[in-house]
Amino acid sequence: MRPLGVTILSLIMLIGGTLFLASGLSLMVSRDVAYPIFVEEYGRLLNQSMGMSGMINISEELVSEIYDTVTYVAIFFGVIYVAVGLGLFMMKEWGRIGTVILAGFNVLYGIFLAFIQPLTAIAVILNLLVIWYLMRPEIREEFTRKISIEERVLGNQNP
Repeated sequence: MRPLGVTILSLIMLIGGTLFLASGLSLMVSRDVAYPIFVEEYGRLLNQSMGMSGMINISEELVSEIYDTVTYVAIFFGVIYVAVGLGLFMMKEWGRIGTVILAGFNVLYGIFLAFIQPLTAIAVILNLLVIWYLMRPEIREEFTRKISIEERVLGNQNP
């Protein structure tokens, strides 16, 4: 029987992965419409972060490369999150390890972003909780425990 926390985490991973995939694919498909908006918003972001009042001129090639990179990174992470979410849902050890690795990556990324946006500390705490939960001995055992054919057919008879 899958623990409720694992089910919730796997659904969160699957939803997040689906959103990443949808974002990346929509950026890819709607490049003609989305690219000019991206150029405008990226320029505005650069000007705000640099504290400039005038427009910064960056090459069209660089902006195009950044757009493509954002698109492919979103698709990549979408595939990773969906795969790990499915592994977690199916109680595969690689799904648990993959989720711990992704949560660790998110902790490091969140610490970096906390200097820019302090509210990312909440995301850091949530990811640390995910790591703690999946590393608990009783949860780890659920992923590595071998289930007999009787338990598969009849379910766990021990309350």
